[in-house]
Amino acid sequence: MDRQIVCFSIPRFSISLARLENPSLQKQPIAVAGSQSSRAPITEASQEAQHDGVLPGLLVRQARQRCPSLHILPPRTAYIRQAHHALENTIRQFSPVWEPIQPGHFFFDLTGTTRLFGLACDATMRIKREITQQYGLVGVAGLASNKLVARIASTIVGPPQLCDIRHGSEEAFLAPLPIDTLPLSSHHIKTMLPVLADLNLHTVQDLADIELDQLEIILGPQARDIHAWAHGTDTAPVLCPPQQPQISATATLAPAEIDLARLHGTLYELLERVCPQLRTQQRMCHHITLDLQYHDGLELTTSHAIQSGTYWEIDLFPYVTKLLARSFKRRIRVSRLTLRAGQLTRAVEQGELFCEEAKAEPFTPQKSHRLTQSLDHIRTRFGPQAIWWGKTHATLHPSSRPL
Repeated sequence: MDRQIVCFSIPRFSISLARLENPSLQKQPIAVAGSQSSRAPITEASQEAQHDGVLPGLLVRQARQRCPSLHILPPRTAYIRQAHHALENTIRQFSPVWEPIQPGHFFFDLTGTTRLFGLACDATMRIKREITQQYGLVGVAGLASNKLVARIASTIVGPPQLCDIRHGSEEAFLAPLPIDTLPLSSHHIKTMLPVLADLNLHTVQDLADIELDQLEIILGPQARDIHAWAHGTDTAPVLCPPQQPQISATATLAPAEIDLARLHGTLYELLERVCPQLRTQQRMCHHITLDLQYHDGLELTTSHAIQSGTYWEIDLFPYVTKLLARSFKRRIRVSRLTLRAGQLTRAVEQGELFCEEAKAEPFTPQKSHRLTQSLDHIRTRFGPQAIWWGKTHATLHPSSRPL
């Protein structure tokens, strides 16, 4: 059975989402940069901006010189992640095997789904239509017998087109394309392409015409893979990402907040929403992530690995405050905080080998854990806002406080 691999992507994903949210940005030159600083690099540019010479990697200062009407947008990591997961949920309805490449870009395998969804090209068009109808995003797709050809096919057409490379025509399709169309690493591009140019080798067909043993003299160990690519061969499978469970909580600050004490209180409130779920599910958190969004739209993500794993607020709070210190370094108010607990494992508690007498310390970690359990029981019986810590009191909305 011939494989049916699709490479689907939303070109300039961040900009497409920004235009979807703000239609006035349509047809406007737009670029995405980490900040408005003149030395910040451009990470993504719209087609209109690229016509004026604004390319990824250019500094904001240089980009504004080339295109004075350029709109600089901050990256919205959480929004992009949410949109990416939405696309993933649509694709997984049609394909049992999918592989994310980057936000808004996927491989998925339609091999053996003909009886369910029809021909692979028809199923791909159906997926594209559903994504457009549900989310307003217009994508492009390449369909071939392997990942290499499918990915290259998706780059030579524009939305909303589909490029279908039939089985057996892969080598003919690649033949006239330049060599840098192949998925070469940046190191190979710098070292290999000049050597091939000196030998008057410019197209994929030029590489395919050379015998493998001769190509190994020129390129060394990587010649075998490149020789296979030149003939349109790629045996790499589509690999689903490991599905790691996560527990998250989000706080939207209205009005936006800049006071550090209040932000600490909000973080502890988020922990009190995440940790009881961990304890209920008997899962230990080994990785904690903080997503912080400033009022001007800039989003930052920081994370920390926790070797031993825990599901207690008092154990996680020091890590969370360090994450906030790493993220909160601008004199701009914070509008949203999201806390995510990941790499969850089953909780295994070690009992005491010897029963020791109570120590002299008035507030040992074990006592703090028992206090937390007591709070869990009270909140389960009387509601989550029946009792709260003083550090979180200022963060509660007036209407949510008990009388």
